[in-house]
Amino acid sequence: METPLRWRELFQEGRARLTIGILLVEFLVAVESLVVIAIMPAIRSDLGGLEFYGLVFAGFSLAALVLSPIAGRAADRRGPAQPFLLFSSLFVAGTVLCGLAPSMPLLALARVTQGAGAGGAYTVALAAVTRVYPESGRARVLALLAGAWIVPGLLGPSYGALLATTLGWRWAFFSIIPLTVIAIALAWPVFRALPAAGQLSRLAIRWPLQLAAGVAALVSGLSLLSWLSLPLVVVGVWLTGSALGHILPAGSLRARPGAPAGVTMIFLLNLAFIGADYFIPLMLTGVRGRSLAEASVVITLGTVSWSVGNWWQSRAIVRVSSVALARLGGGILVIAILGIIATLAGAPIAISYIAWFAAGVGMGIAYPTAYLVIMNSAAAADAGSAVSSEQVAERLALALGGGLGGVCVALALALHASLATGLAGAFGLALLAALASIALAPRLTVPRRPLV
Repeated sequence: METPLRWRELFQEGRARLTIGILLVEFLVAVESLVVIAIMPAIRSDLGGLEFYGLVFAGFSLAALVLSPIAGRAADRRGPAQPFLLFSSLFVAGTVLCGLAPSMPLLALARVTQGAGAGGAYTVALAAVTRVYPESGRARVLALLAGAWIVPGLLGPSYGALLATTLGWRWAFFSIIPLTVIAIALAWPVFRALPAAGQLSRLAIRWPLQLAAGVAALVSGLSLLSWLSLPLVVVGVWLTGSALGHILPAGSLRARPGAPAGVTMIFLLNLAFIGADYFIPLMLTGVRGRSLAEASVVITLGTVSWSVGNWWQSRAIVRVSSVALARLGGGILVIAILGIIATLAGAPIAISYIAWFAAGVGMGIAYPTAYLVIMNSAAAADAGSAVSSEQVAERLALALGGGLGGVCVALALALHASLATGLAGAFGLALLAALASIALAPRLTVPRRPLV
């Protein structure tokens, strides 16, 4: 087996600029995700427009979903330099517009621009990991990227709240621009040296747009309890399934062994984790009577422990098979969700802290394992398309994780059942997704090619 790169080698032999640049990109993604959540109450108080509150988040996510597959194909066809510069500039422009937004509707539109840039630039940056680093170094790069979430996870919400109450919420957007420029300056020269594949077929814009429309219809149908729900869900499923068939690697919807199974695994793992993560604060505050501060600690533990699991996985991957690691990570996630269900049923609150710390460890083991199967199955010419497939699966799971759990809670309330009943349904769906990921693990096999 190939000797793994040492940690310091990620910052040597011409890789230093790219490693630091990609880490900054990941750091900015984490900061943007966590800080915006923290400052949104201040934004609503200043701008009003409560009816557009959800669109500020949804617009960003759907734009990123559309641009990820387009950016991946563009990086393969043209080389990564030009797409990275274009999408990074779009992200900077969107961030400036967010900070200048005079109203909530315009902020939502600015977030669409920001999301398009973020989704495209992030996909191109991750594709470079496949093209620049040998197989023996990719696991450690992914571990570094997971570690980039630790500081934002611990301090991001507090940082956003501090800016919102002192300089103003607009500076939460303006303050990340210098780091974005530094990330571009570090990574772009390395990207310029990477040639284009130039052989892949162009991805018609129809399919990413149809995917976004399908996801929007599906989530809307899941969120509403009216006569429109069933038609929206049916249309959403049809549009989403049809679009995914043209965007994802062939066989992904059937979890064919190799990269297609890796894409499906990414979807299931995120669906399980997010499907529980979104509703743990509601369970702790609404059912167990705990404070929001206590609930937030549980979520923070899951963020930090993900990095712990990923660090261990980056060392274990050289001696343990992908199948075994995926089973281990999925099994830990199953036990963790069972711990959350036990807490819902009345077990000591401490169980939830232990369980969600374990959930982060499980994700840190299973998630990068599936990601590496996708990366290592792809030829260098297909790196952008491979990474964009992972991004599509992940963002789809993020969208559906909250929607499916929300249906359970809404149905419980509509039927005059308890909140605990609805949450039990949400956690049950998350548990099924985690169990399905374990069943899928044997398909995580990588076609053997000469080592890089």
